[in-house]
Formats: sequence, C-alpha cells, structure tokens
Amino acid sequence: MQLVWLHGPPAAGKLTVAKALQRNHNFKLFHNHLAVDLSMAIYDAFGEKDFHHFTNSIRRQTVSKANELGVERMVMTFMTCAQEDRKEIRRYLDFFESEGIEVYPVQLLPRHDVLFSRSVSPERQQSHKISCQEHLSVLLSEWQFLPIEHKNALQIDNSERSPDDVAQQIMSHLARR
Repeated sequence: MQLVWLHGPPAAGKLTVAKALQRNHNFKLFHNHLAVDLSMAIYDAFGEKDFHHFTNSIRRQTVSKANELGVERMVMTFMTCAQEDRKEIRRYLDFFESEGIEVYPVQLLPRHDVLFSRSVSPERQQSHKISCQEHLSVLLSEWQFLPIEHKNALQIDNSERSPDDVAQQIMSHLARR
C-alpha cells in the first residue's frame, strides 16, 4: 500500500488536499479527526489519561486493516510537530515499515497569514479542530512544525495553490519514487 501522510500545522489544508487525492486519484481517506472524534466520545477531555495512546492505536489498527484488505492507496492526515512528536513519529515510521507500507510524508506549510485566514472557516468551527486565531497564534509561537525526515518526504507551500494542484504534485512525487 502507498500511504500519503499529510502533516502540518492546524489549518494547513491537510483534509482539503486529502479530499482532492480521494476525489481525483482514488485514495481511501483516513483523516485525523475520525480517530480524535471517536476518542472524544469516551474521554472527558482531549489529552487526558491515555487519550493519545488510544487515539494512535485506532490510527494504526485502521491503517493495518486497510493494508490487510488490499487498499492500494490511502491518505492519512495528522497534525504533527516534529520536535514534540519525534518519538511518536518514529513509532509510526517503524509501524509502516513492519506492515510493508510505502509511506510518503508530505508536509503542508502555508504562510502564517494563510493559516490565520483559514482557521476561522465555518467548517473548522463545526468540529473539534482549532478555529480560534488566538489559540493558533500560541501554537505557532510555541511549536516548530518541521518536516518528517524520511527518504520519501516532500514539503509543499500551499499558500497560493489549489488543493487539486497540490494533489497533482503529490502524485508526481509518488511516480518519481
């Protein structure tokens, strides 16, 4: 299975690009908030107790099942900050390798002004996503959103590019590998 692992800061356009890959290139879509929302159904608060461990186990089990079912292409979204999440990133990379999954970490990294304008979209406000510019500003000042180091990694500034154009760039990257 080929897995495009879209990551980046909140409001980077991960789900929007993932939907373009699904629509235009026949990818199965597993976005971050499917696992987060499922976890939020049983936990009282985000991040409490073993929330992150449980949520990551949902992600891994879902990707493993897709691989077992013979899914050829999947896109997974994930808000990761390479510094704070480096141990968990390593666990994911080891997991993908052990499952025989060909992973392509793709970091979406639009300009901060674009992130702020996207963060207040009605779609974000109707979910558990970060939709407050003040909260986003704190995250961007405290965390450094770095690319995942991997031989198949790609970094894209999608500030001025359409989701379909970004999806096409990802497809060209997969074809070159």
